Amino acid sequence: MTLHRATALTRRALLAASSAATLAGGLGPLAARAAQGTTARPPEDTTLLAASLFMLPVGGTVLTADEDAWLRSWQPGGIVLTGANIGTPDEVRTLIAAIHATNPDRPPLVALDQEGGEVTRLAGDPCPSAPELGALPDDEIARLSGERAAFLMQYGVDVNFAPVADVGWTPDGAVTGRTFGSDPALVAEKVAAYVRGAVGSPVLSTAKHFPGLGRTVVDSHDALPTLDIDLAEWEATDAQPFKAAVKAGVPLVMVGHVVLPAFGTMPASISREAVRTLREGLAFAGGIITDDLGMGALTTTTEPLAVLDRAVDAGNDMLLYVAPPLPPEEMIRRCGERIAAGEIGRARLEASFARMRGQASPPASPVSAAAIAPAGA
Repeated sequence: MTLHRATALTRRALLAASSAATLAGGLGPLAARAAQGTTARPPEDTTLLAASLFMLPVGGTVLTADEDAWLRSWQPGGIVLTGANIGTPDEVRTLIAAIHATNPDRPPLVALDQEGGEVTRLAGDPCPSAPELGALPDDEIARLSGERAAFLMQYGVDVNFAPVADVGWTPDGAVTGRTFGSDPALVAEKVAAYVRGAVGSPVLSTAKHFPGLGRTVVDSHDALPTLDIDLAEWEATDAQPFKAAVKAGVPLVMVGHVVLPAFGTMPASISREAVRTLREGLAFAGGIITDDLGMGALTTTTEPLAVLDRAVDAGNDMLLYVAPPLPPEEMIRRCGERIAAGEIGRARLEASFARMRGQASPPASPVSAAAIAPAGA
């Protein structure tokens, strides 16, 4: 491990420990807001529609009464589980069931990162890490991926943020230890095998981090990386695993915080061109979710509401906030106001809701740009 990578991991571990201590103390974003008297059901229909775009955190291993009331009032589209939420197996199952019960008609998606290896939330996973899988035959990868999906299904998990489809180009890369390998063709083959093994499970897999973080040593948790390659090189290399994942039927793709100059100056997670390329160039009809919009890659350079607006206008189906930079109500209301003003189409939100639940229809070829238009649907 290089000094850079060791330092980055240490810093992330310290941040995680600090965050876990805060959340375990009942001061998670939702609980804190509920304690301030913001649990009353928002009256605006547009606000509830807007909430379906958001995936947010909760505080600890048990859903508190305040959090339960907040979730029932605001009805976010999803909840992301972090290390602070992982207790005993029974506690995890109870927590997930409680989250689902807050909205019986449209239960929030419950998601986590279960990659194996460096990024593992639940112990006992029968499937190993991506580097280990990369050395196995495709049929074995598919079998193990299916076993992981079955393992997560026993807990009630809806979405797993795996597989990592980045290519681990360099030993000191920010995500190298989480990839299937350093050769684009091999990674594409292994990613496709992983996706095939999980297809058909109620636990939706997620190829990440489009358009690829494998070339950078800059950790997007801290700063914004750039891929210094042209479009032709990207299509021939880093794009291959994502193309393979789409062809294999991956239901979800996560867009990362990285600038690919061919897509413009915006990070892919808030770039119209990145989403357009995913929809049209790769013919992807499934759900598109951002990486955590509270990461340093964005928050150190752009005002939070501007990030929010750009993420919505890019055409993303869900906005992930592991560390919300603003009160969730403020961000939800901002989107609700834009829906009321006709800037975000209601039909677009319903389509996004369906795509994030694996209910997307196969696309025409190529996909029309209108399919990802942020407004007017």
